[in-house]
Amino acid sequence: MSCAAAQQADSRAEQLQQQRAATSAAPIKPDTDVVEQTIKWVNDHGILTLFSRGWRGFVPTLGGLVNGSGFASGLEFLRADLRDGNFVIRSSARISTKLYQLYDAELGLPRLVKDRAYLDTYFRQRNYPQIEYYGPGPSSVKTGRSDYRLEDTTYDFSAGVKPHPRLRLGVTGGYLQMNVGPGTSREFISSDRIYTPRQAPGIDVQSDFLRGGVLAYLDLRDNPYGPRAGGLYYARFDYYDDRSVEKFSFRRLTAEVQQFIPLFNKKRVFVARAKTTLSYPGPRQVVPFYLQPSLGAADDLRGFRPFRFYDNNNLILTGEWRWEILSGVEGALFVDAGKVFPQPNGLNFARLEKSYGGGLRFRTPTTGAMVMRLDVAASREGVQFWFVFNDVFAAPQVRTGRELSPPPGRLP
Repeated sequence: MSCAAAQQADSRAEQLQQQRAATSAAPIKPDTDVVEQTIKWVNDHGILTLFSRGWRGFVPTLGGLVNGSGFASGLEFLRADLRDGNFVIRSSARISTKLYQLYDAELGLPRLVKDRAYLDTYFRQRNYPQIEYYGPGPSSVKTGRSDYRLEDTTYDFSAGVKPHPRLRLGVTGGYLQMNVGPGTSREFISSDRIYTPRQAPGIDVQSDFLRGGVLAYLDLRDNPYGPRAGGLYYARFDYYDDRSVEKFSFRRLTAEVQQFIPLFNKKRVFVARAKTTLSYPGPRQVVPFYLQPSLGAADDLRGFRPFRFYDNNNLILTGEWRWEILSGVEGALFVDAGKVFPQPNGLNFARLEKSYGGGLRFRTPTTGAMVMRLDVAASREGVQFWFVFNDVFAAPQVRTGRELSPPPGRLP
């Protein structure tokens, strides 16, 4: 082939290659335009603002129900700006893919006596059709899995003083109406069909409770939404008075310590938590199984299924190492250890169940508040994956309503 012919062939090959590139690139432009137009429309119409700040007090919500309920969403109405922030009104409704339901309402006065005191009233109704139950005590087995329906209605108040901006001393009280029935799962047997009232006290009878308590709460964290230094210390004592069958009255002590230790800088943090719940039944009284503390799921023993262990008392220890990957994104490695036990004198470090894992935390860049959490954890019973919208180190309950409420994944 002559030199001229070779140059002509090379030129023709280049033209064909350019045509193919132009043809393959042409369909991408309309898609790119659609994406850009969609982003512009979302920004112009304030869709992201709607989900973060709401519209006239109404805010869409994600999560907020107990672990194992499936994907949950709902709508919340919140006005915390009334009378210059001295009056709070809030209500919400949530439902999950498994038809778990929660409805609540709150009226609060958070800044009484020049922000030295607070008063709060709270109403909540729950209908959870498939709460898991594996039997009593630390020796319960994985194959004993069953489920029951939990319905309750609470009418509560809380009041307290703030002698220091970081210290709260309070009292609580209220009335609790309980209903326990057969679970609705098609996969597992209903708890009342395999567990007796001796194994699961209260499974055969309904009870209502008059309850009251006192608490102390000291918050020395540097940021209540996304802390990276400092500590949180909490103690609470409650009395449950059975008003129906007069055999389920008990006292309960709850104590929790959280410590945040920054290493080198606040982009790397070690977090430690120790928490215990101790129950003291009255003479000839027992703690009903549905009010026993439990362990398992995304907020304590993350390598076990939800509510894997029930008993009168529990202990949970958690250590977590966090580091910033990007702005608003953290990596985490953690270890959990804990147990349930029948008597308060069993509070020790013997025979702890353990789980290990890691995950990601997604936070708002401004306040550092947790938006979403992904965890993978392993234990002697396998591997569990968690996709939740709350922090495992959520603050304990002080007011009965929205502020400093208990983690939604648990059954208080």
